[in-house]
Amino acid sequence: MNRTLDQAAAVLGIGPRKLRNQLREMGVIDHEGVLACAYRDKGLLYTDTRQRWNPSIGSWVSYGVIMSTERGIEWLAEKLGITVTKKERAA
Repeated sequence: MNRTLDQAAAVLGIGPRKLRNQLREMGVIDHEGVLACAYRDKGLLYTDTRQRWNPSIGSWVSYGVIMSTERGIEWLAEKLGITVTKKERAA
């Protein structure tokens, strides 16, 4: 099951801001929250491109959401020194 970073933070038992701050410190995401090139295409984290309609400009706007795979959550837990017990209930 793939999860957003907010859902991954819930599985890891930490807040979303704390997770993002730690990912910035590790160099996994940059100051804008974009996934670093070195961590793409490894089967851990990826960017899911999405669109929404913006009525004020009358056009579609694209944005990316960083997602984590199950392997990615295990990797994050290992890097952060966190033990994950129940993934299913968290998110």
